[in-house]
Amino acid sequence: MPKVSVIVPVYNVEKYLAQCVNSILTQTLTDIEIFLVNDASTDDSLSIARGFEKDSRVKVLDKPHGGLGDTRNYGAARACGDYLVFVDSDDWIDPEMLQSLYDSAEQCSADMVVFNFVRENPTDGEQRICKLPVSFPAFDQETQETLIAELIGPDAGDSPWRQVEMLGCAWRRMFRREWFVRNHLAYFNEQEIMLEDLPVSIMAHCLTDRVLVLGGAYYHYRYNPQSLSTKYRPRKMEMMAACFQIVREFLQKQKLYEQYSERHLAWLLRSAAHSSLVNCFSPMNKVSFQKRYREVRGILKNPLLRQAAQSDYLANGSRADRVILRVIRSKNTLFVYLFYRFYSNMLFKDTGKK
Repeated sequence: MPKVSVIVPVYNVEKYLAQCVNSILTQTLTDIEIFLVNDASTDDSLSIARGFEKDSRVKVLDKPHGGLGDTRNYGAARACGDYLVFVDSDDWIDPEMLQSLYDSAEQCSADMVVFNFVRENPTDGEQRICKLPVSFPAFDQETQETLIAELIGPDAGDSPWRQVEMLGCAWRRMFRREWFVRNHLAYFNEQEIMLEDLPVSIMAHCLTDRVLVLGGAYYHYRYNPQSLSTKYRPRKMEMMAACFQIVREFLQKQKLYEQYSERHLAWLLRSAAHSSLVNCFSPMNKVSFQKRYREVRGILKNPLLRQAAQSDYLANGSRADRVILRVIRSKNTLFVYLFYRFYSNMLFKDTGKK
């Protein structure tokens, strides 16, 4: 039985796949298995993946298109390792990552290991280490409770945690496979919900207190600043609200929702509604004023958002929080439309300069 199973979802990444797989094959921990799970790629990704099968540790799985969550689940269901690690196929990892994670997890008998990452912008030659604001290594109840709270929603005011990025990502964790399977953890369909890995990360943290947080930034996340201005996501608010509902129902079953309800509603307002309103004004959303206006009005009429806007949780937060709360609370579609048209134009213009 291998010590670690590495699941790599593959979809139209012919440009980056070799770098990703080579970074896994050159790990100092050699007792591993690697699943390259092709999700019906239309480029040369599958043949590139097949080229790595000369290494007996590599298994290529070819499946019908199901999206990122389905592809992760497909690989995890076939894994045999003591631990599970997910690596996105346009990213790469440091040579010592798996050895460090495995040794640390075994020493603490951890069900999950959380680690830091490096945000890479190869286009501009920029990189930045993104670390959690904790003392490493951390294996204590206070850190665990903080992680749960921050995954569910933002602090009411400014704190170092407000600057944390990608906290809920699947690739930022290593899981004990037996524990992962026993708790029926599975990723969601991103065609139905947005942030398909966030609910699973929240569930995982709530289902164990054996969580180890390491200080190493072993994972290299490929960041594309242009994605803000090149992507438009139809039904974004609907799909973010679906993510909200999944988390709320889980927390209610765990009898935790009353404790975190204000934070969770703040997430809906600050992360879901705000980003959905910005999304309306993406340069790629080439629709008429009437259609864009209806989209803004539809977001404001979302009953969950109306509930979130009644909360004063963010009323004393950062200046940005207060402005967003005030704008959304106005319920004036034209005012909200004009505000987000101006805000989004400035945001996309600044992004285009980077």
